[in-house]
Amino acid sequence: MKTQNKKFPQDLLIFDAHCDTVHDLVDPSIDFRKRKQGHVDLEKIQKGGLKAQIFALYVNPVYAPHRSIKKALLLYHTLEKKIFSPGYGIKVTSTAEMDSALQKNKLACWLSLEGGHIIENSIEILEFFSSLGIRSMTLTHMKNTGWADSSGDSPRWDGLNALGKKIVARMQELHMIIDVSHASDKTVEDVLDVTSTPFMASHSNARTLCDIPRNLPDDLIKEIAARKGYIGVNFFPVFLKKTIFDQVSKNVEKYEQKHQEILQGKADDPDFVSKAESELFQKYVKGSDTVDVNVVIDHIDHISDIGGIDCVGLGSDFDGINSTPSDLTDVSCYPVLAEGLALRGYSAKEIQKIMGLNLFHFLKQFDP
Repeated sequence: MKTQNKKFPQDLLIFDAHCDTVHDLVDPSIDFRKRKQGHVDLEKIQKGGLKAQIFALYVNPVYAPHRSIKKALLLYHTLEKKIFSPGYGIKVTSTAEMDSALQKNKLACWLSLEGGHIIENSIEILEFFSSLGIRSMTLTHMKNTGWADSSGDSPRWDGLNALGKKIVARMQELHMIIDVSHASDKTVEDVLDVTSTPFMASHSNARTLCDIPRNLPDDLIKEIAARKGYIGVNFFPVFLKKTIFDQVSKNVEKYEQKHQEILQGKADDPDFVSKAESELFQKYVKGSDTVDVNVVIDHIDHISDIGGIDCVGLGSDFDGINSTPSDLTDVSCYPVLAEGLALRGYSAKEIQKIMGLNLFHFLKQFDP
């Protein structure tokens, strides 16, 4: 690791578009400074050179439609208590604030909502979260919202319904970043029709290389790039390699009956359902195949080939995934990725763009 760090400047801006770390930090026993398990903590951040991070406030869709806001606010409070108040990181809402945080040698922390169900079908609640400094929102998670279709669910609205179109239009007015990771293709197409703003897929891969609905087809990669948007490559092996996705799908089938038995009589208890789903995820998430950093770079290659070098970067999904590439096990391993890009033939300038500058320049378009 030390040798790899020497090959790249210490001031390399490493900036990741998506992690779910705050979901872990809710546990009182977990310390952000150092933890045995997990992908993101202060010690690993310093070792890997991470400078800025978009932290997702993820609320399981089982809390929809009317029990999500409290969960999101508790996550926000956890960030305040465990990262901002102790001074480990600084909440930022603009690239100017990010620059200021970096000058103080602090982790620059952007905030996003993961799952449009969190706003409970209310534009006023969207505005409230925007006022708290939440700068982006994924329109869906793995389930449809009351106004947008997810890539992980059967179509309900044929993309965005009338409310969904009003919500994304209001996000554009608020300079709040629209995030289409998890959204269905038709939802993304509707975003393109309804808005003129750049938008991002914070943690999505290339469908051409891993043919699953969760990943982006080439035509949408082109459209996002043409809008001066951003695509963060996800490190989850299930989204990187189709054989692993297929293996995990069989695991889901294997455990489904047992899972339903566990939920018997508990379907209206979202805390219980969420915990059971998390435990199921731990069981089925790993396939027998493995991937390494080169498969991540394959997706970076493809997205940059289709959309251009300026649209692609990091969207690790760290702490939201339970398996990783063999040599990208946490944020301390970012130098491995930088070195891999160099070995693949990327120039120093291109590596700087992929590792963080592209995301910085994307977000700069939303500065007040």
